[in-house]
Amino acid sequence: MEKVLPNSIKLILASKSRDRKKLFERAQIPIEIIPSDFDEKSIHESNPKELVKKIAIAKAKKVIKKWNDDMGNRNIPAIIIAADTMVLLNGNLIGKAQNKEQAFQILTQLSGKKHELLTGIAIIHSINKQIRTFLDISIVQFQTLTSSEIQRYLDSSDEYIGRAGAYSLYDRASLFIDFVKGSPTNVLGLPMAKLRKELQNFNVII
Repeated sequence: MEKVLPNSIKLILASKSRDRKKLFERAQIPIEIIPSDFDEKSIHESNPKELVKKIAIAKAKKVIKKWNDDMGNRNIPAIIIAADTMVLLNGNLIGKAQNKEQAFQILTQLSGKKHELLTGIAIIHSINKQIRTFLDISIVQFQTLTSSEIQRYLDSSDEYIGRAGAYSLYDRASLFIDFVKGSPTNVLGLPMAKLRKELQNFNVII
């Protein structure tokens, strides 16, 4: 039997992120996945904190169009949740690695340093277009890694693919992280405790 929320409204995650999907599954929250396939590079914003929020909004709006028009669900209410996560190191944004060589370069930069992990979140109601956005920041301390340790990590796992900073906190890269200050789930792409509170503004209780 399909699980539904108490008020029967659908929650839609505008992301194909493996980690974000797992967060909902582990919390036993029913979620439908509709990737936005939005071109993040089309948003131009110099302020990193505003950039991740603007990208999240654009992703959510694109999925609303898919839900209402392409999928013919205009009269079926849904809450779209979109997010964008980036790493900020010494004021410079670091996105996702496009290949193993880029992942090696990113991890070399992060080695032995603290970095900020910024996540912008947008929540939009598919019918009345009510929208809320917020930002969450976590600080991650990486251990100092040798080149061989980084290469061994990349050769043993593909977890760097599609992940900001080219690592996953709860997979093999957990061996390299001394501490996280802030929401631990934010490092996986969604600060779930804050999200729960924000959804209450849409009368969604999870």
